[in-house]
Amino acid sequence: MATYDFIVSGVDPEMALQSVASSDADAWREAVLFLSEILRERPVREGGAFLLEIIVRNEGREVCRVCASSG
Repeated sequence: MATYDFIVSGVDPEMALQSVASSDADAWREAVLFLSEILRERPVREGGAFLLEIIVRNEGREVCRVCASSG
């Protein structure tokens, strides 16, 4: 198990969270699930542009980046 940093931008305020995962692939899946949860809870304005991004890092190394945007 390793500790991963999740940096979330596009939400107010920007967030930095940590989570434990058994592999980079599991951390990537966690980021995708977290992004989908944010999208479900985010009020959607018709025609409103947005960009949400989660950067996952392990010991300073970027593991992945997941994004959702509209606009």
